[in-house]
Amino acid sequence: MRQFNIYFDIETIPTQSERLKNHVQTNLTPPANYKKQETIDAWIEENKVLAYRKTALNGGFGQIVCIGYAINDNDVRTIYFDDWATSEGDILKTFFNELIECYRPSADITPHFIGHNIENFDLRFIYQRAIVLGIKPPSFLPLNSKSYNNMYIFDTMTEWAGKRNYVSLNEVCLSLGIPTKGDEIDGSKVWDFVQEGKLKQVAEYCADDVVKVRAIHKRMAFQDVA
Repeated sequence: MRQFNIYFDIETIPTQSERLKNHVQTNLTPPANYKKQETIDAWIEENKVLAYRKTALNGGFGQIVCIGYAINDNDVRTIYFDDWATSEGDILKTFFNELIECYRPSADITPHFIGHNIENFDLRFIYQRAIVLGIKPPSFLPLNSKSYNNMYIFDTMTEWAGKRNYVSLNEVCLSLGIPTKGDEIDGSKVWDFVQEGKLKQVAEYCADDVVKVRAIHKRMAFQDVA
């Protein structure tokens, strides 16, 4: 059976909805041992920004700003738009349409979705955003728990660390002698780069992650072993 490998990664930013931002920042719960109102107020003020930034990890609130993917050994393609604040729907539509153009469901060719922490984050985030925006994904994209029963997902984090354990992409690269990421940008800095107008650098970072995932997958699948 021939394989159709889709290596991918997403980059996300905090919610762009003032309504959701206000909801998050006005519903903070301070530590139970904080009793004085001024201490509570100070804690809430200190944690407002962090709470907002964390919505980038919540598919119900956050937003996709870039998707990078590669089919088999082809070049990496990144999908993003300069008007990042309002282009999430176009990003998803483009990604879904391009997958449909590249792959036709077939019993002879099985799609394999490959990435790092995609089972718990990327695929779930895409699924939630598609629902929120009302954009129907391709039928072969494994986005919910039912799909996991009949679609093949290769999560390099799970394969390396086991279920419910965490290991960074960089750490796996270090273990395998694959060039690691630089220090200039990581997932926690994506929002800062986007605000600074450095969306191209974010896309390059996303594409580099796809390249690294592909290299890791090949090692894990022993593709380069005689």
